[in-house]
Amino acid sequence: MPKARNLIEAYNNFVVEPLKTVEEFEDFYVKRPAGAPSPIEELRDRIEHAANAEKYLFLGFRGSGKSTELNRLSRLIDEDKFIIVRYSINELNVSDFEFRDFFASMALKIYDTAGKEVKLEKDIEDDFKEFVMKITKVSEEDIASYSKAGISFSNFIVLKLGTEAKTRDYVRKELETKISDLIQKLNWLIREVESKACKRIVVVVDDLDKLTRGQQAEDFFYKNYRLLIQPNCFVIYTFPIPLAFNPYYENVRHDFDDDVILPQLPLKSKDGKKINEENFNFYKQLVECRMDLSLIEEDALKEAIFSTGKTSEFISVMRDATIKAHRKEKEKITKEEINEVLEKLRRTFDRTLTEAHKKRLLEISHKKEARDENIDDSITRELLFSLTAVEYEDKEGRWCDINLLLQPLVEKWKKK
Repeated sequence: MPKARNLIEAYNNFVVEPLKTVEEFEDFYVKRPAGAPSPIEELRDRIEHAANAEKYLFLGFRGSGKSTELNRLSRLIDEDKFIIVRYSINELNVSDFEFRDFFASMALKIYDTAGKEVKLEKDIEDDFKEFVMKITKVSEEDIASYSKAGISFSNFIVLKLGTEAKTRDYVRKELETKISDLIQKLNWLIREVESKACKRIVVVVDDLDKLTRGQQAEDFFYKNYRLLIQPNCFVIYTFPIPLAFNPYYENVRHDFDDDVILPQLPLKSKDGKKINEENFNFYKQLVECRMDLSLIEEDALKEAIFSTGKTSEFISVMRDATIKAHRKEKEKITKEEINEVLEKLRRTFDRTLTEAHKKRLLEISHKKEARDENIDDSITRELLFSLTAVEYEDKEGRWCDINLLLQPLVEKWKKK
């Protein structure tokens, strides 16, 4: 994937997906600024030196680069000492998802990875498969037919969990009274694999921060967090950062070994008067490693950076502006294309915001603080969940502001 020399090549380099492959990291990864470094190196050290199997919460706003950093963690951890189990809940039905689906699918992911590492004892393997077949109502004939198609036992069950409501209903009903049995069998499996492989298991659970509803995310973590720490292996859970603004968060985080935060990079100081050059250059390098800077006017690049400030949103704006410039038969991206893309995004936000949301956003913009008034007030959490409001951390401490994209709408809301 060489650096783009024309707009079409640039369009294909600005893909809004986490970096995964060795080549993608070599070509496109930009090290985070010294003032807000990635916590991944420290997390790697904790895992490699911990005596016990620790559990971590990994926080960051959607689009901040968490999945890329977790992919990098998988590459940094010593494969001679650890077995990495990468798991995304996007393989299930995220709109209809709860903790029993999660534990069933997590156990299957570990079982699938285990089979590639060691030869399991027959009694442990048979006991696990028999239990899973019972709670999912899957028959030997079903498994045999999918096996002929090249689909493994684990992948077949996860596929059914993700696509069939009746399978999810079976699992949830069975696990109402048997969730502890499942976790026990999971821990037997972990102990067997770690003992035979002479390696420790690290499970990385991605995309939990993308649970589609705030209440769904609260139910998963706040009602079931004691179950989440029971697997006897290292587990990293991506955690929806808006939930950290809920008073219950203090109760939850103390049961985990650490809460690791990937900070959002502010482009200006808290009062908005000083530009953070280090963070600005980070976003500029994201462009420079993907395309020749001669393909975008300098003021257009500045407009794109200062109007977004989140990695995935910034990459998306650049991608859309690139194709617009190409369709106009231009040789480079101008401020005109950037503003067209930004205005479209602003209209989308503006349509979905209620008057109560806009009033709270004006308060956040003025006070640089995001707090709900009481436990029943969820407006601020809704704004954080939708990325309409963002939290930053720098030398001035922690502070909040409205999404940079919406700053031009502030005066309009004030007049209303």
